[in-house]
Amino acid sequence: MKRTVHTIAMALLASPLALVGCGSSDNNGGTGGTTGTIKWDGAAGTGGTAMDGGGTPDISTPGVETGIADTNVPIDVALPDAPAAPDAPAVDTRQSPDLKVVVDAPPVDRRPPTVEVNPVEVEPVDTTPIIDTTPVESCTETKKFTGGDVTKDRTLTKACSPYTIKEMIDVSGNATLTIEAGVTLRFQQDIKFVVGSTGSAKLVAVGTAAEPIVLTSAVSSPSAGDWPGLLLSSSTMGGTNLTHVKLEYCGADGGACVYGTTVKPGRVTIDYVTIGHVGAGADGIVEDNEANFAISNCTFNEIPKTPTQQYAISVPAPSFAGIDSTNTFNGGATIELAGDTVSVTTTWKNPGTTIAVTSNLEVDGKPAPVLTIEAGTKFEFAKDVKFKIGDYEGGTLKVDGTEAARVTFTTLDKPAKAGAWEGILVSDKATIVYADISYAGASWGDVVAMNDESVLDIQNSTISNSGAYGISIDCGSTATVTNKNNTFTSNAKADVGPGPTGPACN
Repeated sequence: MKRTVHTIAMALLASPLALVGCGSSDNNGGTGGTTGTIKWDGAAGTGGTAMDGGGTPDISTPGVETGIADTNVPIDVALPDAPAAPDAPAVDTRQSPDLKVVVDAPPVDRRPPTVEVNPVEVEPVDTTPIIDTTPVESCTETKKFTGGDVTKDRTLTKACSPYTIKEMIDVSGNATLTIEAGVTLRFQQDIKFVVGSTGSAKLVAVGTAAEPIVLTSAVSSPSAGDWPGLLLSSSTMGGTNLTHVKLEYCGADGGACVYGTTVKPGRVTIDYVTIGHVGAGADGIVEDNEANFAISNCTFNEIPKTPTQQYAISVPAPSFAGIDSTNTFNGGATIELAGDTVSVTTTWKNPGTTIAVTSNLEVDGKPAPVLTIEAGTKFEFAKDVKFKIGDYEGGTLKVDGTEAARVTFTTLDKPAKAGAWEGILVSDKATIVYADISYAGASWGDVVAMNDESVLDIQNSTISNSGAYGISIDCGSTATVTNKNNTFTSNAKADVGPGPTGPACN
């Protein structure tokens, strides 16, 4: 087609062509002329024909035009692209009023509304294995410690543990021996551990619950009493401390695992110490000559009662106040109160086990001390032992029992017999409430008003099995005695007497 149009165009250029009636320059036709330009929409002018004009449009049929095209135009002449026909107007097809209209509505969702729940954030568990980056310490001792004299400050380290002790440890010369947590000292048989015997010295052995310090036997198959134990002597310095320490297989030759002699009060702390496998005839802890340790949270195991009665703790009266109520006594282990005098005001806590009083006990001093005994405490007195109140300078006994936790004073002898011990002898003052007193009265009675100045107030107590009187009062005595709500049972002579005005005084 393009080639044909090109040929025609060339032919026209080559020979003059007389155009028939070219229209005027406007689109709607005009007066014919010879040089007018062809217009597409022009009406037929004089002597010419418009390209698609020429007739009156037939409008009888909408959208149909009946004008006759000029047949003088060759059919294969390429026409320029006609502009796109405008969109035909949409035909308005009206609906019948009776036509059923269907509304296309979305279905109604009748499910319950969804409640949005915020998820709980859970932190992921870190499963990365924990790596201990603590540097491992190595033992730096050129010669490992095996005992001997310690006259300069020294530390026994966990890195060098365990230590086998082959000769007596003797700490003196104002030196401090420190034992680190987790250290074990293994003592060969009959080897002692001495602090402050030949000069001032301090022991600091502070372990932890996870890493206690262990003082034990070096024997491969250890037995109770393999080694003597620890001796704290008169020159032991303040700050000596045993905490989270285990003492095992100690107490050779009837001694003690910890023995304190003439150590001044307030210098030694024993806390969270476990003592076990004590040798026959030995005690766990012994204090004498007014040594006064602070003993708390300790545990006592395997304290033998044969061939003689032995004890978890053995102390004189001035040292008893150092025993706390937090200790544990397994297997029936008990405490020995080895007599002596309470000369300062103090309180004795209930230690949680029986207290065997093996020698005469006194409350006396100047100024007059007051001894208070807490509820629930139990005393057992050896044969013929006395409990004397204010016999010389003066003193006061206060027994603070309760109905639920009574204080007991009875005999150590078994089987129990009336009159086994002397009783509570009051020369000054005593207030006793909720107590059970029995098997005394070897000479006078379970409780005795000793003189005219005695002041005795006893209430809500039981007084029984005396070898003489329940409450003994001299004939004609002017002692002040309050006897209220007490129960008397099986007293050999009488519940109260003979005085001050009883029948036996006539």
